[in-house]
Amino acid sequence: MYPVNIDFWIFHFRGYEGHWAVGILIMGFFYQRYRSLKAGYEQDWYNKAWGYAILSGLIFARVFHFLFWDTARFLENPTILFTSTGGFAILGGTIGTAFGAWVYCRFTKVNFLHWCDSLMIPLTLGLCISRFSCFLNGDAYGLPTSSIFGVVFSENSDAWMAEWKYLHQYYANHPDPLSVISSLFQPQVYLGDIPLPASLSHLKELGYQTLADLTVLYPPTASGEYQKELLRLGLIPFPVVYPKVHPAQLYEVFIMFIVLMAMYKIETFPWSKERMFFVFWLFYGLNRFLIEFFRGDRNLALGSLTYAQVISLAIVFFAVVGFIIKSKYMSRKESESLT
Repeated sequence: MYPVNIDFWIFHFRGYEGHWAVGILIMGFFYQRYRSLKAGYEQDWYNKAWGYAILSGLIFARVFHFLFWDTARFLENPTILFTSTGGFAILGGTIGTAFGAWVYCRFTKVNFLHWCDSLMIPLTLGLCISRFSCFLNGDAYGLPTSSIFGVVFSENSDAWMAEWKYLHQYYANHPDPLSVISSLFQPQVYLGDIPLPASLSHLKELGYQTLADLTVLYPPTASGEYQKELLRLGLIPFPVVYPKVHPAQLYEVFIMFIVLMAMYKIETFPWSKERMFFVFWLFYGLNRFLIEFFRGDRNLALGSLTYAQVISLAIVFFAVVGFIIKSKYMSRKESESLT
């Protein structure tokens, strides 16, 4: 998971979500246009509708990032929204895209739910691919874990190293750094679960493999010779360490791929007409609610639930209610047409 995908001469295409997002938007534009034209929509109308939807999505993504993921910094300085600092929240972007599309359909008097029958599958595909880009970038990773699924990312990934560099201040110059590190990561992982960072790879030749192996060196004695030995081994100051984490990005890729396959099948059923919008949000809300249990950037909102989980529950409720109301409406129209 090194955040450089392609190196050619002086060009370095890194795995940050920015250029992946552009690629996904381009792919989505053409795939959604193909399906929209096939459904009978004019190309000029589609181009404008798509533009308004994406613009709204970008605005929502930015606002959601600071409101629900970087809340403290936003409250300290709300104008941070208009700076180059921070990022974009996929959940907010998805909601914003739907809102912008709905507004434009209302403005042009087009059946929004009918158009969504053409959009939800391309949108699901885009969301699936986008999380893979997060994995390549080392962003949106999960909680520390000792499971066989645990992964570590490249130290060249700013997104990956940010949290571990922040924690570094608590043990870098501590006389017994391992005790501090142990308290920071329990109960999720223990010293024996944390591999030596790249900066200590030279110690593997001496038989050290994990932080637990270094406990024989601590607590250090007060003698100057002992301090020199720790310095020689690269343990003063103690370097930045990082545990294995859940690849939450790949978990979401897998779930969204299953959702994508399910939606391809669901759209073939007659009852899905003008309901694919609600089907998508039901699946996506459940997906995000589940994934949040594994995410490392958990911003709690209500008890042990994160902001994303609260929003996801609201989305699922909206999807279920909307599906029921739309189904009853369609059933009533069918009954009236038969009479």
